[in-house]
Amino acid sequence: MNDRSKLRHDLKTPLNAILGYSEMLIDEVPQPFVGDLERIRAAGLKLLGLIEDAFVEGEPSRAAAPGLSRVPGAAPAESARQGPSGRILAVDDVEENRDVLKRHLERQGHTVWLAENGRHARQVLDAEDVEVVLLDIMMPEMDGYQTLEAIRRHPKHAETPVLMISAVDEVESVVRCIERGAEDYLPKPFNPVLLRARITTCLHKKRTRDTEKAFLAAVQQVTHAAAAIEAGSFDAVDLGEIQLRTDELGAMARMFGSMAREVREREARLRRQVEALRIEVDDAKKTQQVAEITETDYFRHLQEKARAFRDRKPPSGSG
Repeated sequence: MNDRSKLRHDLKTPLNAILGYSEMLIDEVPQPFVGDLERIRAAGLKLLGLIEDAFVEGEPSRAAAPGLSRVPGAAPAESARQGPSGRILAVDDVEENRDVLKRHLERQGHTVWLAENGRHARQVLDAEDVEVVLLDIMMPEMDGYQTLEAIRRHPKHAETPVLMISAVDEVESVVRCIERGAEDYLPKPFNPVLLRARITTCLHKKRTRDTEKAFLAAVQQVTHAAAAIEAGSFDAVDLGEIQLRTDELGAMARMFGSMAREVREREARLRRQVEALRIEVDDAKKTQQVAEITETDYFRHLQEKARAFRDRKPPSGSG
């Protein structure tokens, strides 16, 4: 970033806080103060326009990219409590900017974490289930470009949507962020309605991807269950929560689960029957063995001797 770009960034940074706070307070203060806040906001927008005009000459690359231009300020009340709520991490090295973002996002029903630089942002991402990241560019330690690249390299966060929000609004910076995987790029001071729309889009995309990944994982699990049933490895069939689904995949999982249970019960019955049959066979063998012994001439001769011995009278005079 050259000196002119840095100067423009530094001039616009405090304006972002002034405009953000004035827009939020307009909805919160008593009516007699609203006029003063609107004048402050109008003055801030006018000063922002003067800063932009002062830097336009000689910097044609600063023109906003198609589809990423800033929308003129809208009524602040339109940004509140609309769209789905999500879990959002806002990363900015300026405390006032973080506070403005947090207030805006919480008014829209989001859960918000804050980080003052890229290293802290990575720690929050590892510890929390973040759905969208709002990322500034100019930060100490790790700037926004480096942080974006680190997020995209991490297996756990590679698909987490990242929205760049920065006072650095040259086309070169926009392209650099988009090429590195950012979902979109919003200039500061941000428009609350546009920010809400971008976040809503990111949440829909993130949740759609998560749903698709969960569905594919469930399909794979059902496929493994079918293979286990075919191979006779019925103990490996465990479809858990998939059987609670109300779609066709859930019906298939319940069918496979029922099949596995029936086969297990049938095998258990067969094992009991085989064990009972084995006992009967053993008893029959023993009976046969006894019969073979008792039917021999030798055994009958022994029986006759035993009877003769029992029938023999004791000699007279004994006892």
